[in-house]
Amino acid sequence: MKQLLNKLSKPSERGQVIVIIVFAMVGLISAIGLMTDGGILLIEYAKLKRAIDAASIASASQYRRGFVAQDLVDAAQEFLILNDSEADNIVIYRCKRDPETDAVITDVDGTEHDEALCELPRRKLIRVDATRLVQFGFMRVVGIDSGSISASSVGEAASIDMVLVIDNSISMVYETNPTGEDDKIDPSEDPAVCNAAHTCQPMEGIKALAAQFVEDFMFFPYDRVAIVTMTNPTPDIIVIGGVLPRNAYTVLPLDDSESDVLAAIDGIRVFQPGECPFDPDNTTFYGTCRDTCLQAEIDRDVTDPGSPCHNNVAGTFLSDSCTRGPGNDQRVCGSSNIGFALYTGSQEYLRESAGVRDDSFWTLVLLAGGPSNASSPEPVLTVSFTDSDSNGFPDDPEYWGFCPTGTTLRCRDADSNSRHAESDSMYDSDDYARDIADLVANPDSGGGITVFTIGYGALLQTNTAGGAPLLEYIAESAGGASANHGFYQDAAVLSDLGPVFEEIGKYIFTKLSQ
Repeated sequence: MKQLLNKLSKPSERGQVIVIIVFAMVGLISAIGLMTDGGILLIEYAKLKRAIDAASIASASQYRRGFVAQDLVDAAQEFLILNDSEADNIVIYRCKRDPETDAVITDVDGTEHDEALCELPRRKLIRVDATRLVQFGFMRVVGIDSGSISASSVGEAASIDMVLVIDNSISMVYETNPTGEDDKIDPSEDPAVCNAAHTCQPMEGIKALAAQFVEDFMFFPYDRVAIVTMTNPTPDIIVIGGVLPRNAYTVLPLDDSESDVLAAIDGIRVFQPGECPFDPDNTTFYGTCRDTCLQAEIDRDVTDPGSPCHNNVAGTFLSDSCTRGPGNDQRVCGSSNIGFALYTGSQEYLRESAGVRDDSFWTLVLLAGGPSNASSPEPVLTVSFTDSDSNGFPDDPEYWGFCPTGTTLRCRDADSNSRHAESDSMYDSDDYARDIADLVANPDSGGGITVFTIGYGALLQTNTAGGAPLLEYIAESAGGASANHGFYQDAAVLSDLGPVFEEIGKYIFTKLSQ
């Protein structure tokens, strides 16, 4: 009986073992599938995350003036494809608050609004969310065919902090009379007259092209612009003690308002010094002035037909002039202080009232219409303002800058390739400008600012000393090999200037996308 029972039980046990083995195999395959497909899932997520990080930056780089929302989506998708991680669904988020009204823009443009990206001050932030379906291999055995992975990343394109340094020296009236000479002033080009009428050329043309450059390439309020002129634009300044008006002047600190920037550009005036006083003894006045016929000169020259003021009208403009003061110092005469203009522009990035943005792209565009012929003691030297004999002329011989003894080219030597140390007696305005440029461009010991320079007009082209070679050095060599250099371009006439501004804008955006 026992044997019969044993025989009857054995097939049943064998069936149970088969069932157990089947379930064990399913469990084993599930475990292998979990490890294998789970690993694939993690690998694909890592690929998607890396791709979405790159895609968010690429998308943010398209976030500029005149952008189309589809450009943001296309840039993100392109980088996902390049990283072999094409997503099934991509959503681009940005701050859609209107900078002027602060209202959320509800237009359907392919992007979504994310309030968290509306930081103040405004930043070029883009968030990219992407989802991808990953097909499984082993997990299909247990009925799981695929899994969905999602990744999110916030990318930021650098905002631009740009300082426009514009030469407004008296050479900016040299083209006002179309029949006159374009490398010197003539009696019909009185800056007091053309400033009032807004007819000074090439100044008005340069202002229009600079404004167009700002309108085309700057994305307000994310980007900011400052305006610096090479000379003080306040009209009718004469110097009887104090600071020379030829020193660079900040018209507008860094500002994120397009209307403010355009108004500042429109308000630039050519350097308009006061009338030269009737001072035969030259004891109280020094610096650049407008040589006009004063009534005292008309009275004096009434019997001298060869005098330009003979039988003329008081106030008639003759030319620009310079009185060297009691020290007969030619350093007071130059008005192209390129070095100090660079230094003044570089300080705008550090102005606390405007807000320092270390993470923005710092760039400076300098347009010069004449060679360097002036310098300032700062920031190289500390000078004394003491005037012990009260003659209106500071005692410190370096107060007006640097000028080698015996030079005849407005405080610079004739060799554009020479370079002197500040302690050298031959240290001149060109050396000063190069030293300031090194300070501005060096990323380790200076500002790390990317500088672009433009040499405008015949006056600069014909003066190699302090002219084109200096501007080329400032933009392309200053600060050493580690500096983030821009480039130098010349523009002989106004029609050449627009393409130069356009090339600068494209170059900046290429830098930002790298």
